Amino acid sequence: MTGIAGTAALLVGLLGVAVLVALLAERLKIPSAVALVAFGAGTAAIHPIALPFHFGDTLLFVFLPPLIFEAAWAIDPAGLRRVALRIALLALPGVLLVAGTIGLGIALSGQLPLASAIVLGSIVSATDPVAVIAIFRRLHVPADLLTIVEGESIANDGVAIVLYTLAIAFASGGPAGSFSGAALHAVVAIAGGCAIGIACALVVAFVIGRTRSGSLEIAATVVLAFLAYLSADALHCSGVFATAAAGIALRAFARIAPITDHADDVDTFWSAIAFIVNAMVFLATGLVLQIGRIGDHPLLVAVAIVAVVLSRVVLAALVIRPATWRVTFVFAGIRGGLSLALALALPSTLPFRTDIVDAVFAVVLFTLIVQGIALEPLLARLGFHNGSGGPSLSS
Repeated sequence: MTGIAGTAALLVGLLGVAVLVALLAERLKIPSAVALVAFGAGTAAIHPIALPFHFGDTLLFVFLPPLIFEAAWAIDPAGLRRVALRIALLALPGVLLVAGTIGLGIALSGQLPLASAIVLGSIVSATDPVAVIAIFRRLHVPADLLTIVEGESIANDGVAIVLYTLAIAFASGGPAGSFSGAALHAVVAIAGGCAIGIACALVVAFVIGRTRSGSLEIAATVVLAFLAYLSADALHCSGVFATAAAGIALRAFARIAPITDHADDVDTFWSAIAFIVNAMVFLATGLVLQIGRIGDHPLLVAVAIVAVVLSRVVLAALVIRPATWRVTFVFAGIRGGLSLALALALPSTLPFRTDIVDAVFAVVLFTLIVQGIALEPLLARLGFHNGSGGPSLSS
């Protein structure tokens, strides 16, 4: 096979394996994300497989835009309005609290200096709710709680990426002036990303309103997902916030005016795309995880995992109610591919880079496997299997 044909064959093979593993997970009643990561990690431990793409860059610029767009498009606007304040608290001061708590805890334990510990905290401050949302929908978890977890993840992905840039500048020993300038840029990046996303959605809404072809409407939403992300990135703004704002805005425009006759077709398309991309991401996450390295820093790994869980507990206590929702929120704090991509993208000259990457490996593996497997039985014990488990915010 030629190079291109070989790459295509490997990509199709990975997707085929991901589908089979997901089907098996469905039969065994375990989250497919957990099964995919476990299968990938086990395979890599026995026989390492080189991915046909660079994991970090591909996740950030190929996989992340459609995942963010699909999640934003699927969010219920009415539910989002009800829980917007909680999502804002979780994604802005919440991410800072989590990253700071983790960083400070690791620094006080003596495992890493403060600057490197803050980098680690920023990397694992972003949650990945894919496995969680699938369980929530199957067990009829209240819509407001589902919206909180999903909305928090979309927003904290964007905040975490911005914070990650600031943390690297701090750890690299940049002057105070450059750090304060970076902090100002962070605010501009988030606001600018939202503005760019809404502007792109306006353009695409106008285009969609001029056609009655379902295929063209679907193609336009694909263009929007990447147009918003890449435009914002080119202008040094947050691509995550741009894509999320674009998805939410387009959905809002569709409710205000009949710009589309094929909303159900668009929903079906993006649901399928989300499954394909998530399957590839979780399988690739398992394949790039190097389990053997986790044992190189056992104390750092233990402190990092404890700090991640405790910071989630503190955040839940401050923002989430009632108690059953609070417990669920803690276990829903799973870390995944984005944390891994950010860790692997760290500059090779960054102090303690190897230690940070190994700790991220451990946190991702622990939260995905342990919390991912424990979540559904926990929800059942809390009464969510019959649609209870606490009142809706609207009740």
